[in-house]
Parts: sequence; C-alpha cells; structure tokens
Amino acid sequence: MLTSVDVDDLRNALGGVVLEAAYLERVLRAAFSALVGSKYAAVVDGRLMAAALIEDCERIARYHTGITDPAREALLAALRACRHANRERNRVIHDTWATRPGSVMVTLHDARRSHDVTVTARTLTEVRQLADQVADAADELRAAMTTALGAGWAHVEDQLREELGHEVRAEPGPLDDAG
Repeated sequence: MLTSVDVDDLRNALGGVVLEAAYLERVLRAAFSALVGSKYAAVVDGRLMAAALIEDCERIARYHTGITDPAREALLAALRACRHANRERNRVIHDTWATRPGSVMVTLHDARRSHDVTVTARTLTEVRQLADQVADAADELRAAMTTALGAGWAHVEDQLREELGHEVRAEPGPLDDAG
C-alpha cells in the first residue's frame, strides 16, 4: 500500500520512465532497420521487445561491414547503455511496489532461481533519474548510429510505412485493398 508517498508524484515519476522507454524503443526499432539495411525490417521489428532489439542490434553491429571499427565500438557502447537502462526500467516498471517510512519506495523482486526476495529501495528522485538515464541511452544510440551510418539512417524504418500509407502490423493478417 502506498501510504507515505504521494501517489500523483509516483505516477508522474513512473510515467516519465514509461515515456522515455517508448522513445528508446522507437530509436531501437529505427536502429534495427538501418542496421539490417532494409525497409522490410519494420515487418520484423514490430514484434520484438526492447531487449531482443538490443541483442539483435548488437549482433548485427559486430558483423556489419559498412561500419568502421571506432564507430562500431561507440555503437556497441551505446547499445550496452541501452541494455542497462532497459534492465533498470524493467525492474522499476514491472516489480511490485511497496513503500517504507520516509518516502522511500521498495521494489520486491523475486529472483528466478531463489526463494529469497531482493529488496531494492528507490526514491522518487531515483525514479526520475532513471527516466533521464533511459532518454540519455536513446540519445547516445542516435548519435552512435549517425556516426556509424550517416544522417539518413533513421529513415529506413519509415520507408515501408510511407509506401503503404499505414503502420506495419505486428500480427499477421489479411492485406486490405487500401494497402
């Protein structure tokens, strides 16, 4: 039960994390399409979660022959920052929330291979800082992708959407006459 934390402040702080995570995911989808080098990558990336996008981008970046070694290292470092920020985002958003006296929130995380419960205390300020960390990771990835592939990299993912005139669906379904 949330007794010593203002619920509106908590919602605001968590909302900031969710908003910045959506931005990170958008950048990851664009990076995936650009690294694959095909507008059709948007058909696949729409069904991938952020963790899978990060992992796939890392794998492709390691083998991408059009990226210089210094740019590759910067890109891999940016993807590691994305991985860390996404992991922290998952803990804050998906773990169970409780509070303790003094406006310190506690997440209760059940470790998969243990019956022990890990307790992580977070303040509202720390949650707000996480939102900044997620946004910074996305910005770092954008900059690394621009260095690696040039300024037009972010447009690859949008090409198919523009041609079809609508979003690419993640679920398979019949094609309609409109495109």
